[in-house]
Amino acid sequence: MNQEPIIVADNIRKKFGTNQVLKGVSLSARQGDVVTLIGSSGSGKSTFLRCMNLLEIPDDGKIFVDGEWVQMRPKPRGYQEPADRHQVDRIRAKLAMVFQNFNLWSHMTILENVIEAPIHVLKKPKKLVVDEAMALLDKVGISGKAHAYPSHLSGGQQQRAAIARALAMQPKVMLLDEPTSALDPELVGEVLRVLQQLAQEGRTMIIVTHEMKFAREVASQVVFLDQGVIAEQGHPEQIFLSPATERCRQFLASVKWS
Repeated sequence: MNQEPIIVADNIRKKFGTNQVLKGVSLSARQGDVVTLIGSSGSGKSTFLRCMNLLEIPDDGKIFVDGEWVQMRPKPRGYQEPADRHQVDRIRAKLAMVFQNFNLWSHMTILENVIEAPIHVLKKPKKLVVDEAMALLDKVGISGKAHAYPSHLSGGQQQRAAIARALAMQPKVMLLDEPTSALDPELVGEVLRVLQQLAQEGRTMIIVTHEMKFAREVASQVVFLDQGVIAEQGHPEQIFLSPATERCRQFLASVKWS
């Protein structure tokens, strides 16, 4: 395995008004790593993920993706902003985001959702993209729904479609923000099985999740965020069997494992 990081977040800070959500969070992942971010609601997990994808611009800190650092320039009051919007677009194309609530385009079929970005962003031929999209929909188990609209699918099917749409961009890293939190309990398993398969295939993923059993079984690294800082991180067996901090022990005792 390549030992060089494919993505790095260095000392990320983010404030909304007077609320300091991230207080200097750093993380790196190599090719094939599966990093799970766990912690209580409000600990900064989703904001951190959005900063990595530049959907939120960090007030301070640096982001590195696939060999390049995002160029930043100072703004008034000590904040910063990207210096090159073309670089941001290029980097975002390497980081596929899967959201809690699917974010599929309701006026497009599932197939149209999957092929839209590869055609218009990657400029790939439509026939090739359609063939690749059908293979991805088959991979996530919903090829029979290719010509249906999102409203005709269950939540689990919609999330699997969103994962196929992310994979269609051939990303270097997948960022998943609580991909099962909006699902009915009986539908969670079908999405987790797809993610487990992607992990086994060596897909690099950073996943915000409340599914502790999944995090323990699939992750190569677990990061526990608490009040905007990394309170603990390490191998899943270390975090889940022998947490070093009392705060992490309290959190793990309070969550469901099913």
